[in-house]
Amino acid sequence: MKQFAYHTILAFLIFATGSLSAQNTAVVTGTILDKMPDAPIEDVEIKIKSTPYATISDRNGNFEITNIPPGEYEIIFSHIGYEKLKMGVLLATGDLRRMDVVMEPKTKVLKEVEIHSKRFEEAPYSIEHISKPVIRQSTRKDIGDFLREVPNLSGVRKGGSGVDPVVRGFKFKQVAVVVDGATKIEGGCPNRMDPAVSHVSIMDVENMEIHKGPFALRYGPNFGGLINLQTTRPVSYSEYQMHITAIKGFESNGNGNTEHLSINGGNDRVYYMLSGNHRKFKDYTAGNGQRVNAGFTKYNYKVQLGTEPFIDHRLLVSYDRSYGRNMDFPALPMDERSDDTKIYQFEYDIDNISEKFRRITIRLYNSDVHHIMDNKQRPFSDTVIAVSDIRANNMGGRLEAAFDLFNNDLFLGMDFEQIEKNGERVKNFILQPNLPVKTEMLWNNAEITNTGFYTLWESKRKDYTLNISGRVDMNSANSGKLLLENMMGKPVYENDDTDSRHFNYSLSAGILYTFSKNLDIGFSIGRATRSPDMTERFIVLLPIGYDNYDYLGNPQLDPEINNEADLKIGYRTENLGLLQAGGFFSYVQDFITGREVPPAVVKPQSKDVVGVKEFYNADHVYLYGYEFGWYSPDWSGLNISVTGAVTYGVNPESIKYIVENGEVVGQQTLKNDPLSEIPPFESNIKVKYSMFNRKLIPVAGVRLVASQNKVSQAFYEQETPGFVLADFRLAYEFSEELIIHAGVKNIFDKAYYEHLNRRIIGSNAPLYEPGISFFINMTVNL
Repeated sequence: MKQFAYHTILAFLIFATGSLSAQNTAVVTGTILDKMPDAPIEDVEIKIKSTPYATISDRNGNFEITNIPPGEYEIIFSHIGYEKLKMGVLLATGDLRRMDVVMEPKTKVLKEVEIHSKRFEEAPYSIEHISKPVIRQSTRKDIGDFLREVPNLSGVRKGGSGVDPVVRGFKFKQVAVVVDGATKIEGGCPNRMDPAVSHVSIMDVENMEIHKGPFALRYGPNFGGLINLQTTRPVSYSEYQMHITAIKGFESNGNGNTEHLSINGGNDRVYYMLSGNHRKFKDYTAGNGQRVNAGFTKYNYKVQLGTEPFIDHRLLVSYDRSYGRNMDFPALPMDERSDDTKIYQFEYDIDNISEKFRRITIRLYNSDVHHIMDNKQRPFSDTVIAVSDIRANNMGGRLEAAFDLFNNDLFLGMDFEQIEKNGERVKNFILQPNLPVKTEMLWNNAEITNTGFYTLWESKRKDYTLNISGRVDMNSANSGKLLLENMMGKPVYENDDTDSRHFNYSLSAGILYTFSKNLDIGFSIGRATRSPDMTERFIVLLPIGYDNYDYLGNPQLDPEINNEADLKIGYRTENLGLLQAGGFFSYVQDFITGREVPPAVVKPQSKDVVGVKEFYNADHVYLYGYEFGWYSPDWSGLNISVTGAVTYGVNPESIKYIVENGEVVGQQTLKNDPLSEIPPFESNIKVKYSMFNRKLIPVAGVRLVASQNKVSQAFYEQETPGFVLADFRLAYEFSEELIIHAGVKNIFDKAYYEHLNRRIIGSNAPLYEPGISFFINMTVNL
């Protein structure tokens, strides 16, 4: 801290006086960032033309050139993966000139680099970065399915697609999902068959950022983790160019077909990208030979147009139209018949406004989801046919200003989000045609509005990185009357007290300290507040939980509060590579869960449920866990990685309802009951060997998952067995224009299911994962 105080005082004196009278030369300093992910770029060569003055940017993107004589110069920034940049500067005696630079990635790089936790992130808390080459090689069906490969990430599977991400045991709206740092999507289904990640094609994603913990507060309220999906963007060129990427993939189990086509081009003033994707899978076969209803069809097209109307100004508008058809969800009461989504995005950036005013960022968006589902493929559809039609709209924006404050980064911003949801379920009684068609409101003009203001201060020095962040949120919600009537038109349940308002605040702070060139230690603490979501506030008697209960929303819920501390350690050597480990402890106040409502108050309305639960705020629960990883250096083309992670969750006092003959007959208080739907310990081992100048790369992987015996008695959660899987893939680069990926998943045809997979509807049978599957992908770049 003495060194920190020293640097702060020195920077203040420099700024206040504007010169160093003891020197007759100038200094140029700054930070170099990637244009799209806004991440620092290491190893950029900075050279002052026609002089011996030059340097290289460090791992934080920072650089400094000292002892420069006064004069007018041209500074050249160059990097093998980025377009060369030239900037003019006039230096006077004693100048301390800061130049923050944004560089554009080259559209055609000799070798794409895989990034997947292979270096210790320069942040006090855990962030996972996953790059496009890794994503393109995965052959996963959607983003949620892919994210299960990341340590301490898992997902709730209910069908063939639409896996719902879980981060360190936090799930649903406890995990924030944003697209391109701002855009948010609200799914239509009360049972979350269409979570936010399901509305973005995995083939359109350039990079994934997973921020673990409640520390990233720039992108809206963040409770237990944040997933930032950075999509592929068009880039400008010095002169007109056009490039085409085409991908064709096939997977044997499920007869799955994947197609992708993108065209990008333009010049230095106007640039564009047109892209489209198509995926169609049929039912797959599990390792025990069981056929699983998991077919789906998804396709989309996206149009993006960018321009640079002035120097350091960038404008980008985009329109993404996606479709889902006939998606099977055997663990839910209904299947998705159609899902039509429209996403509009507007982005405007202004850089280098002044020496201290670095950037203004404007983001506006609107996402509209039209979701239709029915039970026509269920055994009981010969009695009642139900069709649900839901519209969900999420609109908002983000305004941010970035400053250089005494050689530190300061971000000030505000964001806005408005969610609107409306939908109904229509029931036709097949065996009783004389009965009238029954219409039930699932969402009755429900609305949630959130306005937030935030700040982030970040100081990067040679020995440490220090972050302090905070935000306040004003959250309000309302809905039409919560009402469900019987066939006689009499209310089964009604509640017109639906208005609520919350004022929330969140804080976080962290430091990453470099003790030596080999050792880094990071520590972060945070307090994050999350207001209840649509389901927790306004759902009316639907079976949406893990247990067999109809659930009721509670408009008067209090916000949840997550108090968390994280520790991470990174140790690296030239011979052994990188070893990193970390742990976290989370104390959640006002935890939102369900408790039984007596039948005298309201009776269940769904088939095979045993009662009704209403959401309420329990006192507190806590979660804790750890993660570790070892990433070898490049041993003559050989790379090995070993990762592992586990999370535990405990409810100090919960209630178990005793069920006999399908009815609740009593209750029991449990002490230290495990939280439900917490994944077990998992470890992954990968071995990669690069041959023939990286043209041929075989990769073998083993995944070891422990049995989960720490299950919730209160939720009648079932234990699940452990399993071991083996995969193999091969990448061959015929040329820069043609790349082939092929391999086999689940080599030994293991019959297995994840702990978070929901049970087949109407039974205790597990939803099995696919058995052995062969795949091949071909990528053509022109």
